[in-house]
Amino acid sequence: MKVAAVIVFYAAVFFWGWRQLRGKGSGLHRLILGGLLVWAAYVNVAGIAMVPHLSTSSAYIVFFQPVGRAIIRWLGG
Repeated sequence: MKVAAVIVFYAAVFFWGWRQLRGKGSGLHRLILGGLLVWAAYVNVAGIAMVPHLSTSSAYIVFFQPVGRAIIRWLGG
């Protein structure tokens, strides 16, 4: 039920935004709007379903945390 509500919410926001974007060059803006909303819906639904997913913090977790731990160990912490 939660997942359906989230999808309906993102669809409503998409159609509202689609109508707001008018005029010259709106095709690219609509594509960007759609991409951002699809990404946000994906992360939100994957979080609700407790499924591993890629997000903006994935690069930090995979690359920078281990480097930071290594530097802290190297400095004697």
